[in-house]
Amino acid sequence: MSFYTVQEVFDILKEKKITTHMESVRRWLREGTMEGIPPVSRKEGWKVSKESLDRFLAKRLPSSITTNDVKENNTTKVVTNKEQIRAEMWRELAQKNIWEGYIEIKKKQLHDCIQHYRYSKQLEEHVWKRCAANSPAYKKPRVSYLLEAFRFEGKRLLLDQRF
Repeated sequence: MSFYTVQEVFDILKEKKITTHMESVRRWLREGTMEGIPPVSRKEGWKVSKESLDRFLAKRLPSSITTNDVKENNTTKVVTNKEQIRAEMWRELAQKNIWEGYIEIKKKQLHDCIQHYRYSKQLEEHVWKRCAANSPAYKKPRVSYLLEAFRFEGKRLLLDQRF
C-alpha cells in the first residue's frame, strides 16, 4: 500500500483544480472529509493512502466526464479533457448558487467599451437592456462570477480581460 504526504496530496489536488491551498488538505484531514493516518509527531505529518485519495477524488470530480482512449505502443492511455472537467464542476457549483461574488455593470463602463470597439449606439442600448434583464432582483445590473467566468442569461461566459 502506498502513502502520500500532505504536500504530494496537495500537488495532485491542485493539478486536478480541486484546491489551491495546502491548508484545505490539512483541514479535510482533520475534519475527516479525507481519510488519513494522523501524525505520531509534528515532524512526521499526515499520511494518506492511495485508495483514500482515490475515494476522495471520486467524490470531488464530476462523474459524467467522457474520456478518450489513445493507443500508444500497444498500451491504452486514458486522456481526460481538463476543460470539460472544469466546466462540469462550474455547472455543479452554479446550480447550488455558490458564487465568488458579482460584478456591478455601470452604464459608463459599457459606453466606454462600446466606443473602444467602435460598435453602434443601438448595440449599446440592446446590451444595456439585456444586462438589466439579467439581474431583475437588483436595483443596478450585475453579473455573478465564479473563477474565470460569469453567468449571463443562464450561460457560462469567459471573462474578457482585454478591455
